[in-house]
Amino acid sequence: MRPKFYEVPVHRLMCKDVRMSGILTENRPLHIKEIKLFLSLLSEVVDRWYEAVGPMNPEIAANQALHQGLVQELKDSYLRIIDDDTEEVFIERERLDFLFLKFTEMLKSFSSVFASPIELIAFYRDIVRRLELTHDIMLEGEYGW
Repeated sequence: MRPKFYEVPVHRLMCKDVRMSGILTENRPLHIKEIKLFLSLLSEVVDRWYEAVGPMNPEIAANQALHQGLVQELKDSYLRIIDDDTEEVFIERERLDFLFLKFTEMLKSFSSVFASPIELIAFYRDIVRRLELTHDIMLEGEYGW
């Protein structure tokens, strides 16, 4: 039996048709003023991945709500850190560390579904890298953090 191949909408998966989507993969930390746009685009990335991959496998499609919830939790955590100047921000930063690791695992699983093209695989890796760079500078107070 031959494996079944599906046409993958690479352009759509990479959000190339979405205004300001380049912010997802720039090779620098996010400035605090960019985080809200970045986080809203992450929801779009997850939705589009499930639109493309979900029909191929119902078991995968079953995780969409879980993954969208993770993106929402990540977004909420970043926004709390931005708005909170109390001691509780330290607790929220620990929570953000956990959410960041879960989000990284999710995006790595997204890219692992594809054998090619490399630009699509790199797209998910670059989103993670952008968040890593941002995560690293948050404690240093750079880029408006």
